[in-house]
Amino acid sequence: MKLIANFYAVLLLVFWAGTSNALPELEEPVELPASFEGIITVYPDNHNTTETRSYWLVPSTARIVRNQNDKLAFGLVHSGVSSFDPDGVNALLNVTAQPYIDEKTLNDAKKLIEQQAMSEGAKNVRFRFVSPTETSAQILIGGQYYDWSGDDKTVVKGGAVEAGIPFQVKIDDNFDVRALVQAGGDDASTFGVLYTMKFNGVGDRCHFAVVADFQETFKHFKASVSASGWFGLVKAAATTEWQELNSKGAVKLEVYSCKKETLDEWDPKELVNGLMELLQQRTGFFAKRLQAGSLPDAPGGAGRWGWGFSAGGGFTGYDDKRELRLEIDAQYTREQEIAFGMSFPSGGPELKRYVKNLTDSKKPYPTSDDYKRIRDQHRDCRNKNLSALKKLKDDGVISDELYDELVQESIKEGCYVDYRTEAVSELLNLPEDYSFVVNNLPDTDLTPEFIYRSLLQLE
Repeated sequence: MKLIANFYAVLLLVFWAGTSNALPELEEPVELPASFEGIITVYPDNHNTTETRSYWLVPSTARIVRNQNDKLAFGLVHSGVSSFDPDGVNALLNVTAQPYIDEKTLNDAKKLIEQQAMSEGAKNVRFRFVSPTETSAQILIGGQYYDWSGDDKTVVKGGAVEAGIPFQVKIDDNFDVRALVQAGGDDASTFGVLYTMKFNGVGDRCHFAVVADFQETFKHFKASVSASGWFGLVKAAATTEWQELNSKGAVKLEVYSCKKETLDEWDPKELVNGLMELLQQRTGFFAKRLQAGSLPDAPGGAGRWGWGFSAGGGFTGYDDKRELRLEIDAQYTREQEIAFGMSFPSGGPELKRYVKNLTDSKKPYPTSDDYKRIRDQHRDCRNKNLSALKKLKDDGVISDELYDELVQESIKEGCYVDYRTEAVSELLNLPEDYSFVVNNLPDTDLTPEFIYRSLLQLE
């Protein structure tokens, strides 16, 4: 804060860039020619000079991490697609992805920006990635978040922009599993990673001045302090004071460079307190004193921090005709949020060695013919189960009600259930025709249906 006094005005000039660190200028991304092919966002640095230019790169896509041994951080294990598997149709996907800008796009953009900067007198031009404050990533399979709700995400605070984020997800939806393991083609994208990244930058410049009538402003604050004490640093009270000054025509704004939405968000207590400081320096009438916040009758009142203003100086009026001028030229840091992602194949010659079929180790990628054979297997299982259930009903082992219930389950589950008498009898080492056994049990509470339900639960 620097005070400049002359015969006509008191000028308070404030410049604040939010931080002394270098940051991207968010309101001024570098313009690339319309003929430029590729997607890339580049911001200039807020400390750029004619001779030294720095630029910030924002990732626009993602890729699978390749380790130092040249192997991809990728693995896919699946079961139940090439043939029936008791464990069902499942897949386990392991992949580590990282934000990325493809090399051709990056180099082409750098070349154009360097040429433009040097034509304007730059001697040093450099590029670097933005520094994220937070990065979140989600995996998509079959056109949806793998958990369908999108609630499951990996969130990293800080870190490097190119850091890899690992995923390990289990998939049991038939379509999603088939989409991954049947691939559809060597270059067919079957899953994707969606990133959301936050980083700090410098917002638009806000340059304006508050021009106040000295006498009206002095009278206003004199009345406020004398009547009820000063409100200190309370924002709500500052808003009221500012509105009253506006209504009296005591203050006006001169805007040189500032978006309306940015100006509307300006904290009125900074403006009101700034005017109070100017009045104090001009007149000595409003003294800022440390007061005990616990004493409600302290002269001038106590603010939230124990500070208050009280009338002093021994003067009651001023004939000064000069205006008060509070000028603010500021840029604030703000958080920028971007989203980007990439889809990847799960098949092809390069990925083949990273895929394992637990049902048939010789066939990493099942085909549609394999899945048709599974349907035939399920059809055969249904027919056998239905025949077995009918025999159990005809023999009086199960009731009509249970029969109807198990028929529906058999149609739905196929080979995942087995109601044949030989299957249950083998499990318990009973004769195949165990209906004779259960029908001649001495305890009348142990009905054949009760025994059969118990056998199903044991199985």
